[in-house]
Amino acid sequence: MEPQELLKTAQLLFVEGKDRESIEAYTKALESGADPYIAHLSRGVACVKTKEIDMALDDFTKAVNANNQSFRAYFFLGMANMMKGEFEKAVGDFTVALNIKPDYFMAKFSRAVSLARLGRFEEASKDMRVVLPYMEQSFQSVTDTYGIIRTEMWKVIAQMTEESGQPTLGLSETEIETLKKWLGQE
Repeated sequence: MEPQELLKTAQLLFVEGKDRESIEAYTKALESGADPYIAHLSRGVACVKTKEIDMALDDFTKAVNANNQSFRAYFFLGMANMMKGEFEKAVGDFTVALNIKPDYFMAKFSRAVSLARLGRFEEASKDMRVVLPYMEQSFQSVTDTYGIIRTEMWKVIAQMTEESGQPTLGLSETEIETLKKWLGQE
């Protein structure tokens, strides 16, 4: 089978929710000479779904190496680092994604969450205030797609509302209630 056909097969398996099979198909596509950027980026996303974070990190790093102007590759690298608890690395990855595509609000929001998890509340607040007006329309689909953000965001909300006894981001009660509504708790 040709590399492009193998890629299409892998993508179809992924869409059908056959994540393990799609990972194997992406591997075959890579071995047959498929575009390394597309194959590594796509296989990395499948690895995130199967919670194989180290493999996802490796794939996203290879995708970045194949196309260092891909804001998506840096974003997904940041997501994998966030899932691993490597928030400093995640901040760096999200920052690079934003340098490439400054209006990539999901990267800015994810950076805000990572900054807050690091205790860098002032910086996190700046990012959060920028994205809040733009995110309400699509936040539910984003949190459904990127469950890690939902998990980390609840930890941040606990910090913001001082439920954990840590400093807050300084968001208004209305802004906090909006975030809670988006996260499905209102």
